[in-house]
Amino acid sequence: MKQGLSKHILIDESPGETRVAVLKEGKLSDVFMERQHRPALKGSLILAKVQSVTKELNAVFLDLGGVTGYLEGIPKPSPIEGGALLVEVLSEPINKKAARVTANFSLLGRMADITPNQTGYSISRDIKAKGRRASIRDLLSNVIPKDIGVFIKSNAHTCELAELEEELRTLLVDWERMQLDIVSGGQPKIVKPSTDLKELTDDWKKNAIVSKGKNGILFKKFNIDGQISGALESVVETQTGVVLTIEEMEALTAIDIDLASHKTAHSHPLKLAEALAEEIFWQIRLRKLSGIILIDYPRAKNLGARDHFHSEIKRIASQNEYKLVVHGWTRTGLLELTKDRLGPSLRDMFLCKNSASQFLIEVIAIEACRTLITESDGIANPQLVCSQDLKSALLGPLRKTFDEVNRRLGVEVDFYVDLYLAHDDFYIQAKKTT
Repeated sequence: MKQGLSKHILIDESPGETRVAVLKEGKLSDVFMERQHRPALKGSLILAKVQSVTKELNAVFLDLGGVTGYLEGIPKPSPIEGGALLVEVLSEPINKKAARVTANFSLLGRMADITPNQTGYSISRDIKAKGRRASIRDLLSNVIPKDIGVFIKSNAHTCELAELEEELRTLLVDWERMQLDIVSGGQPKIVKPSTDLKELTDDWKKNAIVSKGKNGILFKKFNIDGQISGALESVVETQTGVVLTIEEMEALTAIDIDLASHKTAHSHPLKLAEALAEEIFWQIRLRKLSGIILIDYPRAKNLGARDHFHSEIKRIASQNEYKLVVHGWTRTGLLELTKDRLGPSLRDMFLCKNSASQFLIEVIAIEACRTLITESDGIANPQLVCSQDLKSALLGPLRKTFDEVNRRLGVEVDFYVDLYLAHDDFYIQAKKTT
């Protein structure tokens, strides 16, 4: 790794799935993924169909296209049931919970954002030169229609005005195209899709090494799957020797700290508190925990250690973009944290609901596709030996992915269902000819 760069981005493209792993100091810090059969909704603009307007809840429920959306607050004028409403998705639907949406959306640019349903403009306070601010105001008055709002970001302070004007005009053209799409009707439909993971890497490249691979080979080299499996376990032994038990529930996560497992917990309590704060924040981020998080830090003779742990968690959270809120100690002595739920947790992404170890069938199916691509060389007629559930997934919701595998291999992969295999077990063999 290049000297001075502690972040490494791994991008893996496989049939049906794109995965991104973020390594910091060689340790897995974040995982992102997009699955072809279940595209991400967060950040997309959708012309939704109004299902109901509930005055009692001051909310609107929307059909986003097979997914329910929840809009808090009834816009004016009030939407009509069966009518259309353009919204931006703020959070992915999780289990039976509807996706959160907003009618106050923006079209995002590198130096400016426009808000089609608002008016007025604002310029970042970081742009302080009066002459520069005046020039930008003149540009906005000539380019931006009065019924559209705009925000100029701080990084516009050094760009050429012509460059800023070009970006603003591009955003306006995008909005005009969306309006034509809206007028054509046909809700629910996606007017602007979610940002692709590969686009996000453009920002990451500035402070990281980016490596690209295919079919899971790069992930195997860096043991990403193994690190993900470790992050799905409820019991974690930290480098300090202290054992953490992380119990993730629907709206609450409990983290228990077992200091008894650390032989010198009382000899260096402040250093231990700092190490535990770093580790727990790392676990919260990697596992994508949200909702209420309660940490049980044992009471000890040195009460300053608990306060130091609190201060360290607060310091780390304030310096990180993860937006974790540290509230303080509850009356029962637990440290309370909260994090807005914007998407699924790591467990939601990989494991079946209410299961401690059973992987989602779609996870196994995509892994089987990767294995077929990488391990079918030399097999003229490959056959996938698997469970009925895995076969049904590949011929059902993941049919497009399976068809892509067949196209790449140049043959039609055969199935053999073994009733004794678990749903997450499979292997490849040559099809037997009679």
